[in-house]
Amino acid sequence: MSRPMWAHTTPAGPQRWQETWARLLTPLTLWICVSVSLRYGYYGDNRMEIGPSSSRLMKASSVFVQQVEVRDVDKKVVSLYSFSEEPKLSHQANWSVSNYLIIGAYSRKGFSFWLNNGSRISMRLEAHPTHLNQLQVVMLKGERKFEILQPEQTSYTSAFNESKIGKEAEYNIEEDDRYYLEIINANRRSIIITVNVNVSSKMHDLAKAKAMCSTAKSSSCQLRLVFPNTHYVILTTPNNGELGDWYIELSFVARVITYIAILGFIVVFIFLILKYLGACDAESSNVVERPREEINETYPILPRKTVPQTYGTNEEEDDSGASSSSSEELYDEKLCVICYDEQRNCFFVPCGHCATCYDCAQRIMDGESKVCPICRRLIHKVRRLFNP
Repeated sequence: MSRPMWAHTTPAGPQRWQETWARLLTPLTLWICVSVSLRYGYYGDNRMEIGPSSSRLMKASSVFVQQVEVRDVDKKVVSLYSFSEEPKLSHQANWSVSNYLIIGAYSRKGFSFWLNNGSRISMRLEAHPTHLNQLQVVMLKGERKFEILQPEQTSYTSAFNESKIGKEAEYNIEEDDRYYLEIINANRRSIIITVNVNVSSKMHDLAKAKAMCSTAKSSSCQLRLVFPNTHYVILTTPNNGELGDWYIELSFVARVITYIAILGFIVVFIFLILKYLGACDAESSNVVERPREEINETYPILPRKTVPQTYGTNEEEDDSGASSSSSEELYDEKLCVICYDEQRNCFFVPCGHCATCYDCAQRIMDGESKVCPICRRLIHKVRRLFNP
């Protein structure tokens, strides 16, 4: 009688690739979330509105940021300075602006400033007495969530030699932030007002800057950060005597090699965790299933009728009763389904089938397919069984 041949020979390549991609799915998802959060959240591109004589401090890690780039859309000269330590607010810049404004009916106009802690701003608005009552002035604080800033001092005065009434207000700045001066016209027609702004602005000390770039010659400049230090970047603007809109675009160019390293670390870490948990599960399942193996070691082998067998000659095929009885005897004797000579003394991990002897199991592991002869599942390990 010839030995049995297994008809089902599905290759293990697609199954192996599926298991590999399943393991990589979690670290890839984590890496994408971390990269998107850093690139478009904390270190995302920012289009900001600033004013004259600004000194804005930003902190950037050179591990994630390769360089800082600023684009001056209005070409009013912006400078970037890099420091290894946080500079102090030790300088003070005083500047003033006076402009005539025409505000349409039921409309508003505003101006943006970036002011640091310790700065002071005072302003005076002059308009016709009949218009001033319908004129509202609001000082807003914040870039995303606006907060109304209350003035420290307010007063009404009369202008000299003119039929105008002036409204004055003074604010003391206690926090580094963006401040927005908004003038609202609630009249039915347009009005003309005079705006006088005096600012005493706190500025950072730029004497110890490690690197510097400016948009004086072009509309953009790049400031490269030295790896792996943490840098303090100062964005400064000159006093150009204007209160109009002034926009710049600030970008943090990412260091790609850092994100690749993060991906590699996450993949290795998740792989080690899965491997450790798989080994623990295999050992625990062996301890739990041993009492059942003592009762019936063929569990969880598939029923005998699902195992296809072929025989060498027609005479043996005619003697179906004898063949069936002999195969049942071999099955009951718990012989190896590969060699039919040795006893079954091992099982496969993770499927748990006990169908071969240890030598045949090692030959399967040394082969290319490495699949269980019963369920065709990929084999990770072979565990030997020891009979008492």
